[in-house]
Amino acid sequence: MPRKVLATVAVAALPLSLSACSGNGSAEGSTSAAPSGAASSGATTSGKVQIVASTNVWGSVAQAVAGDHADVTSIITSPAQDPHDYEATAKDKLTFSNAKIAIVNGGGYDDWASTLAKGSDATVVDAVETSGFDSSADPFNEHVFYSMATARKVADVVATDLSKLDPSNASAYAQNAKSFGTEIGKFESQAKAAGAAHPNTSAVATEPVVGYLLTDMGIKNITPEAFVEQAETDAGPSVKVLSDTEALLTTKKAGLLVVNGQTSDDVTKQLQSAAQKAGVPSVGVTETFPQGVTTYAQFIGGTITDISKALAK
Repeated sequence: MPRKVLATVAVAALPLSLSACSGNGSAEGSTSAAPSGAASSGATTSGKVQIVASTNVWGSVAQAVAGDHADVTSIITSPAQDPHDYEATAKDKLTFSNAKIAIVNGGGYDDWASTLAKGSDATVVDAVETSGFDSSADPFNEHVFYSMATARKVADVVATDLSKLDPSNASAYAQNAKSFGTEIGKFESQAKAAGAAHPNTSAVATEPVVGYLLTDMGIKNITPEAFVEQAETDAGPSVKVLSDTEALLTTKKAGLLVVNGQTSDDVTKQLQSAAQKAGVPSVGVTETFPQGVTTYAQFIGGTITDISKALAK
């Protein structure tokens, strides 16, 4: 999937949600890869079950379930890294081989991680498969980490898998997953309330990243299909398609512009300019955690808050 140029700073000073893309290294609050001597047991000298996640978003969900009873390593943790085209290293391969549980997004989002996971002995948790969404749909939005229902399902699967590997802490895993689900349920209610406060709102999105959350908020995504399809190509959207999309903003048929806060190109800038001139609010969303964000609750809650603030302007 062709991707736009990654930006290491916010796009045109748009408000960013408390999420972001990531790079090599361990997420804050998670451990580094287990040493090579632990490969056969899936545990470090701590004796804890080793979990690896492709990104710190999914790593944070695993950490919420595991608590102090397992070690979680997230591969992508830097906002400068794009999960779509990340190239795995020998260290990453070792991390997967040491793990007993591997969490991948799936759906073509992080194929490098899916490949490493299938080549290891780890139990694989594929978020797209767990979501229940029809991944054969064309087009399919693989960014299921913005689906709060999917995050809850992944947490439940991780709790079950951890309980099988570490029965002595099964009750703690079950309770942690339940608490996580309760917390996410509050954000689902917050999302619905935010959307209800701005009924009949439509949005244009430069990328489908936050599609599932827009649905949860009751915000209709009216981005032209042709724009979505052509934006994924090297050539980008045609002059006509871009003009048609821009018109949705200039005529205020769309009450919100959503951009990927980690990427930028001329098309994004043109739509931002059109939105600004028309008085249509813009908001930036991201794919993995920025510095200072360590939990899924912060990530999803921050995004809901940013969209709500944008609509309130």
